[in-house]
Amino acid sequence: MRAIGVQMSERDTRWWTLGEVVDWVRGIHRTATIGEIRDALQGRCASDRIRARGHRRLYSSDRQLPIDHHDPNFVWFADYYSRLQSWFEPISADEWKDLTFFARPIPKSGEQYHQAVARALDQLDSPVELRSVSKYRLAWMDIEFWQDDVIRGWAAAGDVARQDDARREPLFDAAGRPTAGTARLRLLTKGGSPLSDRDLHMWYDRRVAELGARGETSSGEADWEAARQQFPGRVTRARLRAVRDQLAPAGWRKQGRRSPGIAK
Repeated sequence: MRAIGVQMSERDTRWWTLGEVVDWVRGIHRTATIGEIRDALQGRCASDRIRARGHRRLYSSDRQLPIDHHDPNFVWFADYYSRLQSWFEPISADEWKDLTFFARPIPKSGEQYHQAVARALDQLDSPVELRSVSKYRLAWMDIEFWQDDVIRGWAAAGDVARQDDARREPLFDAAGRPTAGTARLRLLTKGGSPLSDRDLHMWYDRRVAELGARGETSSGEADWEAARQQFPGRVTRARLRAVRDQLAPAGWRKQGRRSPGIAK
């Protein structure tokens, strides 16, 4: 891991919040969404191109919590079984590979919880948090990013601008089939190398959010067909099944239950 090499002062204005990063990036890429900027940040932190810090959550046990982020009790479990470290700590690139962003949802009247989670991630109303994909729990809070790294990264390459058109379109139509946006996004991620766990998790999280927002579910077979079309030759059925077991809402995993709006 690259050495942090900077002072970790609580008042150091050289560290930017996610909101400050979004404001700066939109000065260059006016149409970039919060989700696109967040995804780009996550990838660059995991590849050690942008340094980040935050308050670590300390748990009394290192075991997996028996709950995932699609459950309305997910936040309560994290708050009850952990405490926040009082000082900022660097987040290593290796640890980022098991992390993804999380925003605490405030459901609106008549809104399902998973819909509120997806909406919260596209806003800046909640404190920035990170959850551990493998341990099913919140891991970091109050995340900040080193200003110079952010500026250097976006000034050197226009990742967000190149992916705007593909990422803004829904990946799946009303029947759960991949759209033209999926085809364009595939061009940005094509290749013969195996798909990273982080990218596969991000894709599946987005699939859950998009289908869930329409009140639909998806079978294991439908998930597999969608993954094969999105990442031809780069993901196995076993890997997709493991991700589904981790990330699919409980209702999707119940055997013998099919929704009238199930994705084909």
